[in-house]
Amino acid sequence: MSKFLGVLFLLPFCLWGATTTEVSPQEAQAGFTTSRVLVTGTVEGFTEFLPISSTGHMIISDRLMHVPDDENVIVKGVVDHKGRPVTMERVADDYLVIIQVGAIAAVLLIFWSRIAKILGGLLKRDPAAWRLAVALSIAFFPAAFLGLLFKEKITALLFSPEVVGIALIAGGLVIFWAEEKLPGPKPSEDEVGKITYRQAMIVGLCQCCALIPGTSRSLSTILGGRLAGLSNAAATEFSFLVGLIILTGASIYKMWSLGPALLQVYPAGPAALGLIVAGITALIAVRWMVGFVSRRGLGSFAWYRIAVGAAILIYFNF
Repeated sequence: MSKFLGVLFLLPFCLWGATTTEVSPQEAQAGFTTSRVLVTGTVEGFTEFLPISSTGHMIISDRLMHVPDDENVIVKGVVDHKGRPVTMERVADDYLVIIQVGAIAAVLLIFWSRIAKILGGLLKRDPAAWRLAVALSIAFFPAAFLGLLFKEKITALLFSPEVVGIALIAGGLVIFWAEEKLPGPKPSEDEVGKITYRQAMIVGLCQCCALIPGTSRSLSTILGGRLAGLSNAAATEFSFLVGLIILTGASIYKMWSLGPALLQVYPAGPAALGLIVAGITALIAVRWMVGFVSRRGLGSFAWYRIAVGAAILIYFNF
């Protein structure tokens, strides 16, 4: 009886070992072709700060490009910061987060005066700067906490075209509701600098919805700002600032968790090209979006989300 129970205990591990294959680090790096990084960088840059979900778009673009992401294929001899084997699925998924560094650079450039003012104020112990820093921290914390807590389950259960398609459509319908029920107030002087902790918490709680691929972090935080009583312009700027923190945190965490594997699975040249393309396209998208949302709101993005979401569901299921 004890032998029988021992066999049952070891069976899952035997099956796992039988279905797992290996590729060399050189083979993993070869998957990062010029066309792939150009597409991924462009998609990331244009969609990261638009309310249409960058993660959702990159999941779909990876599927269309047939990016190798098998969870049962490990990179031979490569382990992460904790000594765990690195799978091709992780190589693909983590790159979608790391490439956000390009978009981060674009926002730093565009909002440098605001960011420099905050940093300078913190050093000088300016109450207004500290208040805004605390507000940004409050908006950042809920999604960051839940993301760390459920990151593996989210990746395993929700990173699929079907989830992305449904979330895009649902987000489009929410935009229609918000445009009718939440008319943005007229912009007032330095709304972002005067944001309350309550308003920041509303934004932070809404941002948790963005953990579902296809929802959009940008959409969640902008609508959170609208729910909190901010104008379109202020909600958009605050969304960018919160995004700067959470994207930086996510990218640094992914690079740290990969540890020595980072340089072994990502080729320096193509990876850098992807970051540069993401930065340039994000710069264009952010400059355009600030004015567009201030003038016309989010309604136009709803039609786009619904159309793309429907197309995704049809393409991957029929």
